[in-house]
Amino acid sequence: MNSLQDIERAIDGLEPQELAELYAWLDRHRTPRKSRAEATVFEQGLGLFGSPEDAALLDEAVELAYEERRRPGNPSNAI
Repeated sequence: MNSLQDIERAIDGLEPQELAELYAWLDRHRTPRKSRAEATVFEQGLGLFGSPEDAALLDEAVELAYEERRRPGNPSNAI
């Protein structure tokens, strides 16, 4: 990878679980700017769902729900 665009394309191609692992790795390796108590919920990596892993699981659940909704119904249910 030679450019920022290459890196962005690679990140965009990650699966939700891989993206959650990347965020966790970045959180472990970044230099803290504030103490944990002073950091916002988002800076702590908690976001709205508690953790990047929780957010990835929610993404997967939503994706499965959409796939299920798009499937054609059972012919017996349509009658």
